[in-house]
Order: sequence, then structure tokens, then C-alpha cells
Amino acid sequence: MNSQTSFFKFLIGYCLCAFPLFLLIGPLISEIILIISIIFSFYYILTLNKSYFYLNRFSVFFLIFCLSTLVSTLINFYNFDYTKSGLFYFRLPLFALSIWFILQNCNLFDKKVVIFYILFFTIITIDSLIQFITGENLIGYNIVKSRISSFFGNELILGGFLTRTLPFLLIFLIMSDFLNEKKNTIYFSLFFSITIVVIYLSGERTSFFLVILFFSTLFFSIKYLRKFIIIMMISFVGLAFIFPRFSANEKLNPATRMFNKSYAQIIGKGEEQYEEHKQKLFKKVYIFSHDHHGHYMLSFKIFKDHIFFGTGPKGFRYLCRNKIYILEKDDGCSTHPHNTYAQILTSNGIVGFILLLFAFIYITKEIFRCKKKIVNQKEFDKDLISECVIVSAIFINLWPFTPSGNFFNNWLSMIYFYPIGFYLYFKYKNEKEIN
Repeated sequence: MNSQTSFFKFLIGYCLCAFPLFLLIGPLISEIILIISIIFSFYYILTLNKSYFYLNRFSVFFLIFCLSTLVSTLINFYNFDYTKSGLFYFRLPLFALSIWFILQNCNLFDKKVVIFYILFFTIITIDSLIQFITGENLIGYNIVKSRISSFFGNELILGGFLTRTLPFLLIFLIMSDFLNEKKNTIYFSLFFSITIVVIYLSGERTSFFLVILFFSTLFFSIKYLRKFIIIMMISFVGLAFIFPRFSANEKLNPATRMFNKSYAQIIGKGEEQYEEHKQKLFKKVYIFSHDHHGHYMLSFKIFKDHIFFGTGPKGFRYLCRNKIYILEKDDGCSTHPHNTYAQILTSNGIVGFILLLFAFIYITKEIFRCKKKIVNQKEFDKDLISECVIVSAIFINLWPFTPSGNFFNNWLSMIYFYPIGFYLYFKYKNEKEIN
């Protein structure tokens, strides 16, 4: 790449590092960066004859999944608006492969990116805490439905956004030598604990569970970060008791939503009128809540008529009000089934579901593989540890036992495939060093 390297690094590389910020601003800029990354990478891969970026076992897996999505889309053509997400889904795996190429050819793990991420998270956490305490954030957005949302306004995705971007701050800290075996500083432990407090205060129960799962996975697999995680979690517990006392709104009690409301929804408290037509599991509990239970019942009902090819990416929302599927009292219908595995089972059929389940099993095995390699390492290997961090990030994205957003949503799809590019970079780099 020679003389073009600096321009390529500045324009594409640093935009790629700042990709989470562009997701915060809106989908248009993020989509432009995605497309430019794919085009630039495709050009240089062909020019430099580095076909292994496209010809590998991961590309084969992505291709099969994209074909599964495409076939289900074409078989179930409702209208173009319902079809376009399936037709152009192939760009997301290409984005992951592009990230791998860009990371390998541009040294992006430097202090400038770390400073950017620290400022980025600092602004969001301060803004969120101000909104929690005063009821209004820095640009005038008010609290929505007794939940803080910071710069996202009416979209209640603050917790999910922070949960899925926090691993990248950790990777850049490790790769830039801000955080290692000797630098498990109290400062960064406090910084991360405050961010987790914001996730907790956002009231997003799934996000809070997933961020705890993420750091629990790191604690299990990376011995060098255990001190850092222990300090961070102790700090979080203390801050989680302190911050709620400063809210002027009594309804903003995260503990009530996280624990009391969750328990009431699982046992169906207040939903007794539906129990005649919607049986609980073991006649005692709902799957997460009455509404989620209805989504899953309806998903399975639709799936039974579309076993092999599914209904297409938006088939659930199109068919759920059909009189042959509709549940009593119009129960369970929504834009998507609110669980990734239920959604893929319905949209892509059994083939897509098996592929997704295979991906989860593979990533779970990768966690144990990384743990074994780290245990055998005598020194702090930042490449290997970063690989383990990003594997853990993908692991929580694929975790099956929680409610989730729309898998084919543009924003969520991008944030799912973004870490895969980092994983491919670290995996191939570490394997190359071993060989």
C-alpha cells in the first residue's frame, strides 16, 4: 500500500475505530463507512493478491448463512420493504472481512484511539448521570418511560450500546499498553465500574445481565485481568448503592425494575386473565414475561409451517396477525420474536437455526481454547488476551437465553458483525505467530 497507507489509515482506519460513535449519530454515516470499507478492502485484496481474506472457512460459513437468508427471502417475497434486509445481508459478513484486512494493514492500536474512546465514554456516562439526576440530559432529552437514554432520545438502547462497545475500549487499552499485568490500575477499574453503573441505571435488564456475563467470562478465562475485574465489581456495587439516591424521580429505581419487576413478570403477576389460553412452563412461570412467552409461542407456531426455509427476515411481523396463526386476544404479535434464536428459527428455518447454534458452540469452545493458551503463557500476551476479550464479546452477542433485539435490524446487525472482524484479525495473527 506504500504511499497510500497514511491516507487509507486516516480515512478508513480511524473511521473504523470510531464506528461505534457513528452508530450513535445514526445509521446513514455508519452505512457509508461500511460500504467504503468493503470497496477499499476488496480493491486492495485483489491488487495485492491476498485472496485468503475471502477464501477461508469463516467465509464459507458466512456464505452458507447468507444463502440461507437469501433463499428464505426470495421464497417469501411480501414487498420490497420487507425483502431488502435479506437481499443485502451479504454486506455484513463482507464488512467483518474488511475489518480484518484493515486491522492487519494499518496499525490502529495507538494512544490516539484510546483517548478518543475514553472521551467518548466519559461524555456518555456524564450525560447519562446528569439525565438520571436532573431528568434531562445535556442536549435537552427528557427521561423516557422512567428510563434514561442519554443521546439516544426516545430509543431505549443506551445499555445495549454501552455493553457492546465496552469490549473495544478494553482491547484498545490492552493493545496500547495502558492496561497490562503491571498496570491494572484503580483508575481504569473505576472508569469501567461507572460505565456499568450507567448500564444498570438505564434499566435495560438484558444489557445489565450481558455485561456481567461478559466480565464473568473474562474472569474465568484471563488470569491477568482478575484483579482488575474484582476491583471493578467491588466499585460497581458501592456506586450502585450511592447513585440511585441522587435521583429526583422516585420512579427511577433500577433495583425495582431489575429484580422486583423481573420476578413479577416471570411468575405472571397481574397477567392471570391470560392463563387460560397461554400455559406457563411447568404451570408456574413464563419465559421472561407474559409478552415474551407469547412471542415464542407464536414463533414456534409459524415455524411449524415453514420448517426448512423459514418466513424471511420480516416474515414474523407479516404473518403474526394472520388468522391461522394469531393467538387468542391478539397475543404475541410484534415486529420480531425478541429472541435471536426464535427469530432465526422463524425467518431462516431449521438450516439457519443450526448454523447459528453451531456458531454459539464454536465460540464457546474458543473461550476454553483461549483460557488454556493463557494458562500456559508465562508472560502477558496482549494479542492473545485481546483475542479472548473479543471472543467473550461475540459470546454475549450469541447468548441464547435472554430477550434480544431484531437480528436483522441495521444497527444491531452492524454491532454484531463489528467484533467478528477483530476476532478474525487476532485469531489469524496468533495462529501465524505460533506457526
